[in-house]
Amino acid sequence: MTAKSNLSRMTIDIPAEDHKRLKALAAVLGKSVREIIVEWIHGNLYSENTSNAETLKAIDNIEKGKDLVEAKDIQDLFRKLGI
Repeated sequence: MTAKSNLSRMTIDIPAEDHKRLKALAAVLGKSVREIIVEWIHGNLYSENTSNAETLKAIDNIEKGKDLVEAKDIQDLFRKLGI
């Protein structure tokens, strides 16, 4: 039994411009498009950096424009956040 027997084939349709950019990225990185996609899959499917409930609530609040802190500059932001 070969290692290829554990593989599945997948075909996806993506916009031509995205395909060009992906190919260009692969060329710049010296990798194949397949390598980039497999690395992305592994980095996202098996990532331990999943958002917890507090982070998801904060993201939801940001999208709704709730509980936002406005600051005129970085020093003002730090002061308002108590940093």
